Amino acid sequence: MGVPLEGLLGELFGKENQDEAITIFRNKYKEVCFEKTSLIKGAKELLLYLKSEGKSLNVATNKTGSISRKLLDHLEIGELFDYIYGVYDGLEGKPSPEMINKIVEKTLIPKSSTMLIGDSPIDIMAAKNAGIPILSVASGNHSYAELKAHCPDYLSVSISDIIKDFTDGTKK
Repeated sequence: MGVPLEGLLGELFGKENQDEAITIFRNKYKEVCFEKTSLIKGAKELLLYLKSEGKSLNVATNKTGSISRKLLDHLEIGELFDYIYGVYDGLEGKPSPEMINKIVEKTLIPKSSTMLIGDSPIDIMAAKNAGIPILSVASGNHSYAELKAHCPDYLSVSISDIIKDFTDGTKK
């Protein structure tokens, strides 16, 4: 959804009902996530291309880590990732840089050679907080204009455009 559940559900149902709302949401999500989640057009192709180029692929998500790992396996892309961190993995959620910093530490890839690809203002904030560039893509719940207002380093309309940029030599 691009925003932490605490903020969203606390706003919708009141702070006093926030914890109960999060529990209900997460339990329902566990029931439906496998049948209701699909890959964005071009996502698998981009991942396969980046992996073929020797890139380390990793996930830092505000979704529950254990569910995210199962979901990525269900979508038949889990094996493409070196590390997958989410909430309840002992690290703060985004916009905190903690998950990103853990990935940098584990992969031994310097921040100067690391980039976050994300689709939300929270991703932009997390990348900035971690001191790494962000390639923001308007493929999720946030418009191009909304993402642009958060000043990402790079901004793309779609994942298909990212694939074209990489494969035609525009970006490396």
